[in-house]
Amino acid sequence: ANARSIPIAAQLTERYQDMDELHDLGEIDLHISGCINSCGHHHSGHIGILGVDKDGKEWYQVSLGGSDGSSLSGAAVPGKVVGPSFGALEVPGVIEAVLDTFRAQRMQGETFIDCFKRVGMDAFKTAANSARLADKHEDLHTLPKAPGYAKDVQEA
Repeated sequence: ANARSIPIAAQLTERYQDMDELHDLGEIDLHISGCINSCGHHHSGHIGILGVDKDGKEWYQVSLGGSDGSSLSGAAVPGKVVGPSFGALEVPGVIEAVLDTFRAQRMQGETFIDCFKRVGMDAFKTAANSARLADKHEDLHTLPKAPGYAKDVQEA
């Protein structure tokens, strides 16, 4: 793995615990991968997160609009990257901003992917990039250790 995906998934899982909120958001395919070989198929998620290593630091590319070809998503297409990578601590805020944009833009009964296709990348990209924290902030890459994760154990 190039970057840890388990702590990112844990942060998002912790944030999105409210079943009413999840029901309101509807079906969204969110794929996370810390592997450059795309083991988590980030590119085919409505929201994709790919962990990458840059100069020994963990960064995360966020892509939007991907589809795996299922009946939920329509034809298979890769998502498009919203811009430069985000620090690990920025990712939850980025996802929150993307979902807030969905909530603001969606029509009655519209799914995330249908809203994204109708509205287009620009509104979501602007929202995602507005969630960036101050540049050069050293703590952007400091994630809590995920128990039992091999890379974390090796670092101990």
